[in-house]
Amino acid sequence: MTVKEHMFGGGIMFVRDYIRKGKKVGVRFGKRYQDPLTGAWKTATVTAKKDNRHTRNLAEVALEKKIQKKQSEITGKFNLHRDMTLGQLYDIYIKEKSITWRINTKKAYLTSYKKFFQDFSRDIKITKITPLVMMNYFDNLNHDVLEIVKGKAPSKGPAIHTISGAKVYYARISTMFNFAVRKQFLKKNPCREAHIDWPKDNHHIAIEKKYLDEDELVMVLDWYRKNYPVLADVFEWQYLTGLRFGEAIGLQVKNIDTQAKTALICGTVVPGNDRYSDQVKQPITKTDSSYRTIHLSDRAMTIFYKRSKGKKKSDFLFNRKNGKLPVIQSVEGTFKRFRKHHDLDKILTTHTFRHTHVSKLAELGAPLYLIQHDVGHSRSKITQQVYLHVTQKAEQQLADKLNLM
Repeated sequence: MTVKEHMFGGGIMFVRDYIRKGKKVGVRFGKRYQDPLTGAWKTATVTAKKDNRHTRNLAEVALEKKIQKKQSEITGKFNLHRDMTLGQLYDIYIKEKSITWRINTKKAYLTSYKKFFQDFSRDIKITKITPLVMMNYFDNLNHDVLEIVKGKAPSKGPAIHTISGAKVYYARISTMFNFAVRKQFLKKNPCREAHIDWPKDNHHIAIEKKYLDEDELVMVLDWYRKNYPVLADVFEWQYLTGLRFGEAIGLQVKNIDTQAKTALICGTVVPGNDRYSDQVKQPITKTDSSYRTIHLSDRAMTIFYKRSKGKKKSDFLFNRKNGKLPVIQSVEGTFKRFRKHHDLDKILTTHTFRHTHVSKLAELGAPLYLIQHDVGHSRSKITQQVYLHVTQKAEQQLADKLNLM
């Protein structure tokens, strides 16, 4: 058996006769490398028909690729000539991470990545995405968003209408590059290294605009009882329990324990294939802390008995006469109709009733941790803001009363 050695840039490559069934059928090129975990020496080989300068060059490239692949299976590194593209990174990232995402989370992230790949080709090498590239990209994006906010430009593509929305978009793109760093595809996250000068969000809203006082709540519910009785019960249920809209309409008769007067929050309703008509119950909650059991007031039980009459245990509590659940896009349209008849100086969304629940409990002196359990949020900036605003207001009123004494 003939053995030759050739010195190349990547180390010594040997060549041996390739014997099969006692006959020489070609040559076998090989190269030794160390296992990155054990340090043990291993050998990678490729075959060719002849040993000449051309086949040696081809063998050298093939062996490098083979060794890189074997090492990447152990370390996760992808440093093969630093040729990984954005498309390759995205495909690996989505395959590994998306299986852990909830339905709504997956839809939101995929929408952001759809926009990203409208602006960046899948064929761009990830090493070419520098902090300067990302800084310029988000500076331009922020400029476009501000033009939309000012009404000077129409929104194009997946909607980003506010600086807050741009920050969420940035966080999702950064998450993909964090994955690349963790897998050692990149040394640094170009988003993290970019120095982005974020403009102030002009959509800052005073916290007291986000919840209703008692008179406003009565006015809203009265109008809905006359025009949309199912929604009136949903909104009142949200006020009484602190549930998200999707959690409330996702309640089934079987989720209510009439003996203990409790409700098990074990899922949420999300759009189906047709987001304007199909609704499906996702069998998991928005966050881990959202899976909870809450106690129900007598008024909440009254609504339950009314809505569950004649229904099976698997039926939804707040379905309409046609059996379908309320659709969030249609609900938003009812808010516009309400404003045509009433002058309400408050933000009116499905979250308003949830925030009103927080404000009422804070007014009654309930501790923050108890409210957070009720609304299914271990950490919520809005919940904390509403709570602090109401309690500080109560403290000031008490101080004012003391001044009168």
